[in-house]
Amino acid sequence: MEVSFIYDLIVFMYLGKIAWVDFKTLKIKNKSLLYLGLILVVRLMIFNIDLEKIIYALLINLIIFCVIYFYPKQLMGAGDLKLALVLALWCNYPQCIVAIYVSFIFGGIVAIYFCLKNINKISKKEKISFAPMLILGNIIAFFEADNILNLWLSFIG
Repeated sequence: MEVSFIYDLIVFMYLGKIAWVDFKTLKIKNKSLLYLGLILVVRLMIFNIDLEKIIYALLINLIIFCVIYFYPKQLMGAGDLKLALVLALWCNYPQCIVAIYVSFIFGGIVAIYFCLKNINKISKKEKISFAPMLILGNIIAFFEADNILNLWLSFIG
């Protein structure tokens, strides 16, 4: 069995745990993010991932998610912001762009579903767990970022 497969399997299982806990509690524990970050840092050291791509991904995620987090109304929790930064260690540049885009598409679909489902009793204070969408977007980007980017570029010209 390949070492990269084992590391990716560990990452998938840990991401599943984080997504489930956030879905149930709307909380992402700092300890979980620390452990995930350590697993990803070890993975980066073993497989010699390009440091420049990691820095770009961290900057992109930091800018986008800080704007959303610090927007006058808090649109996202601090755990989601921290999770996005840790996930930049896994989905580097340009995968992180696809991950963000796909995450927000899934988030929008889920938000529309809940709005339609609760149309008579909708509340602006209702919260939706974003970590599962963020994780799903990163998993899709991890495997399919090149194909998605090529598809987008074919539409542009």
